[in-house]
Order: sequence, then C-alpha cells, then structure tokens
Amino acid sequence: MFRQSLLLALAAALFTGAALAHHSGVAYDMSRLVTIEGTVVALTWKNPHILLTVETRGSDGAPLVQEIEVMSVSQARGLGLRRESISPGERVVVRAFPGRRAPGSRAFGFAVTTSDRTEMPLSSFARFSAARPPTAEARGLAGIWVPTVDSFATVVAAGGNASLTESGRAARDDAVRQYTAPGGAGAGICEPLPPPLLHIFPDPRTIEITDTTVVIRSETNGMKQERVVRLDEATHPARVEPRVEGYSIGRWEGETLVIDTVGFAPSPSPDLTWTPTHPSTRLVERLTLTEDRRHLEYVFTLDIPDYLAGPATFRAIWEHRPDLRPLDEVCDPEAARQTL
Repeated sequence: MFRQSLLLALAAALFTGAALAHHSGVAYDMSRLVTIEGTVVALTWKNPHILLTVETRGSDGAPLVQEIEVMSVSQARGLGLRRESISPGERVVVRAFPGRRAPGSRAFGFAVTTSDRTEMPLSSFARFSAARPPTAEARGLAGIWVPTVDSFATVVAAGGNASLTESGRAARDDAVRQYTAPGGAGAGICEPLPPPLLHIFPDPRTIEITDTTVVIRSETNGMKQERVVRLDEATHPARVEPRVEGYSIGRWEGETLVIDTVGFAPSPSPDLTWTPTHPSTRLVERLTLTEDRRHLEYVFTLDIPDYLAGPATFRAIWEHRPDLRPLDEVCDPEAARQTL
C-alpha cells in the first residue's frame, strides 16, 4: 500500500515509458489529467490515503458523485494541503488522473484549487507545495525535516532507471509481477518502508542527536518508524538481526553525518530500484547542512551486489520545518483497504 505513491510518481515521471503500477495504480490513466469541479460532500482524513468525494456533473449533465484518492495525511502536512480547504461544503476544482474502469470511477488527485483560488497539491508528485511558513535556519542536523517534492520525483525516476545486472532485471520483473498480482505482496496494508525509500517521501521526520546515537523518527503514511544510528561503534557486529530499517552505525566528518547500514530484512516487495530488498544490501548516507542552513543535503549510495551493476548514488534535499510537530494520525488498515 505504501508504495502506491512511489508507483504513481514513477508513472508521472516516466509518462513516455513503461509505467509500473500498483494494484490501485493500474486503475488510473496516468497519461492524462481531467478536471472535476463541484462541491465536497465527504472527506476521510486518514493515513495512508485521504479519500475525497466531490458532487459534480457527468458529461451528460446528470449529477455525479466522484471519489478522488489523495496522498497521505503525513504528506499533506508537509506539502501544505489544508484539511479545512477540502472539507464538506467547500467548492473545489480538482485535477486528477481518471479511473480506467468507467466514467466516474475513482480518480487519483493531482492538485486542487479551492474557493479562494489557492492551488494545493493532492499528491506527492505534483511538483509544488502550497503556501506554508518559510524554511528556518537550523543550528545543526537536529530538528524536523521534509524532503522536497522535486527531490522525490527526481530520485524515484533515477531509481527506476538504475543499471541492473541480469539477475537484478529478473528479480525486478518477478517482484513487480508478484507485487501487482491480485492478493500479491502489494495487497499488504500498513507496512513499514526500508531506507532509503523511507527518506525520500515528502513527509516530516525528526532527527535527535546525543553523544552516542542519532535517532531518526519517520511518520511516512502514518507508520511510526525509528532508526537508531550508533555513533559509538566503529564497525558492524559480525552478526545482526535483520530489520526493515537495517543496522546502522555512524560517524561525523566535520558537520556531515555519515551513516553506514547493513542487515536489511529480505522482502519480496519492490524497493527504490524495483528489486526486492536483499540481505546483502549496503547503504551509505551522508547528511549535510547546506550553506543557507535552511536545508539538508541527503546523498546516499546504494550497493546491491547481486542486483545493481555497480553502486548507485542519489541526491535529495530536505527542508528544515520547525513549524511542524510529530503526527498522531497512525496508519489505519480500514482506510488502506478503501484504496485496494
């Protein structure tokens, strides 16, 4: 379920290529946008996906109730989508990817223009953010950060185009086939994400720093995930218990935090490069404040010897967002099932 935004972002970034699609993603025509104008009659404001219902008119002029799938609550906070602006009774103009099943079938929201003519994103690949407080200067890496939407789209596209070995291509094709099959891995609900995929979604995340640890708490799609980076260990233990987030050790190089992670739990679900999470994966991340001290540069190198032709390096930018606070809205399995 959580990878739906990733799949839709891939489709948006690669309109001219073969778009991979999640169980819900295949239901949408990602090659075009339609306009839906009307009055909001219902709003389900929950993770992992918001569901918006608009009363509009069909092509024949008859009244039509249109469901529109929207990004998660956690992403909405980071990108400036305001709940009150799309609450029942509000007049809206929505741009969306239409459903394939039939006229009026559920659409996937791209952006919304509210009654006061404010445009807000409805998805994490709309490539813009709504009006929100400006980024603030940070004293260091500690604080609340949100990856930019440009970074999200750019990294997702680059991950989908990573150079794979023959084994990697076979594993990718098999993983996607299993993931998108009815009842396959893609039917999972409220599942945690492994890094680096975890750290490109434009959701708030908090960094806390002590003398011996760096703790990164993420809320992507309402999943409360915590990574502990051990600063007091120079090497990885000989044996580690596999975890979704892996086992991380870190060191400081000046003001740059370098994180070295191994021990990822194997998973059949496609990751950033559309290969399954592999136990031999090694991830090295570098987090550095930019010169304006309002942004964080997140550079990571992903090495999967069995699947990648060579280590692949990606770059994203996180914004410092002290105006945000940790979210209490957790992933709701029932809300997730509505978008299956």
